[in-house]
Amino acid sequence: MELMWTDLRAERVVYCGVAQALVEGDIPQIEGRPAREILSATGDVALSAAESAEGSVRLSGEVRLQLICSGEGGVFAFTSRAAFRHTVQAEGAKDGMLVRAVPALQAMEVKLAGGRITLSAQVDIALRVTDGSAIKALCGLEGVQDMEMRQRSLEFLRREEVFRDVLSLREEVDAAGAHCVLHSDVAASLRDIQCDGRGAELSGVLTVSALLEGEEGRLFHLMENIPFTETLDVVAGNDLKAELVIEACQVRVAEEFGLLVVEVKLRVCLLAAERIELALPQDLFSPSLPFDCEREALRLCTPMGPLSYRHTLHETVGVPAGLPEAGRVVFTAGRPVITASNVEEERLCLEGLLVTRVIYESESGMLCSFTEDIPFTCACPAPGATEAMASALATATASGTVRSLEMSFTLQISASLSAQRTETVVTGIRETEPQPQPQGIIVYFAGAGETLYDVAKRFRIPRRALRDKPGVSEELAEGQKLVFLR
Repeated sequence: MELMWTDLRAERVVYCGVAQALVEGDIPQIEGRPAREILSATGDVALSAAESAEGSVRLSGEVRLQLICSGEGGVFAFTSRAAFRHTVQAEGAKDGMLVRAVPALQAMEVKLAGGRITLSAQVDIALRVTDGSAIKALCGLEGVQDMEMRQRSLEFLRREEVFRDVLSLREEVDAAGAHCVLHSDVAASLRDIQCDGRGAELSGVLTVSALLEGEEGRLFHLMENIPFTETLDVVAGNDLKAELVIEACQVRVAEEFGLLVVEVKLRVCLLAAERIELALPQDLFSPSLPFDCEREALRLCTPMGPLSYRHTLHETVGVPAGLPEAGRVVFTAGRPVITASNVEEERLCLEGLLVTRVIYESESGMLCSFTEDIPFTCACPAPGATEAMASALATATASGTVRSLEMSFTLQISASLSAQRTETVVTGIRETEPQPQPQGIIVYFAGAGETLYDVAKRFRIPRRALRDKPGVSEELAEGQKLVFLR
């Protein structure tokens, strides 16, 4: 008897969890230009490394801050970074395993006191550790003439990277009257991707939000959606998924032309799908050789690729009591905080808060600011997925005067989708002692859900001995009568 093996290539889930890291410290100010008031503090978080080790995952990254302040000489803005390292205990993790980590800035507090700016931030990091090594699964036995086998066809969707490059995008928008850029954010979102056999055409949108300074120091907010199209040198099927990440960006004013120049380094990763079908035995037995199957239940993870989804939201907010009435909105920024995430009925359902900062100018010309937490819900299509690790970015605009402001938000939802399921595979056989079996004419009534294979194994007889009987098929009805000789 010789065992036959096959390599089952599917990721096995080893660990899932959420890590929390606290980032605290002082934020250095611009030399010679101390802040008198913080008008707005927004931020995000980026991971530079997520590596598995024996029983743990090591993380490193930074919280990236954008501050708008007032001080001597008027309003100014600057950026700052606060690095962090964090180790998470992850039972079952081993060196070299695959780690998927999605960070989110859940809470952030920036204070100005005693001439010092301090940061306190909570970073949540969703983690999934998978083992991508081949699984050795039994696919048959040779040298056993009377072997009976029950098979099951398993289907896997495998995503393979077919393209990765950093694209240089340069776009221009009208910014008449702007002298300089005090603050800017750029987000990239996917519209569509098509492959025609000669290449892939990628279309998307750059959403630019900028605080600009114009004539006589007048501040104003500009937000533009800039479409772009790129042709990529890749040949693949139509089932493509794309992941877009902005690695660097610059927003500046070209004063001589009255234009806002947006320059972006955009990392593009394309994933093509390959469907794999594999027939594996779920059980084996031999009427002449006593043995049992050894099995292992595997929690498999099939990556479905990235999800990119745009969601718009409109809300009315009031200027808080104690602040002067709004004459003109100068700047608005929103930071999404996801509080609940689940996949149901092939949709990714999200709940959260938009932590929104508004800077406005009163009728007297005084700059004022306030924060408003705005709840949101969102449902994104996620066909085939059972799990998702989601993050979100937001751009915001506001209009209105006096004590009521009309706000518009665009949420850019990104998620790593996967389909997780548990499959049991035969990983070996174990010899057993022969068991005595009844002899003679046997009358048997099938139980609920029993098959011809189940009865054959129960009495250690070939299936053909039962299949030849009139009215007998592989699927048996509950209470169906079988009469056979053993």
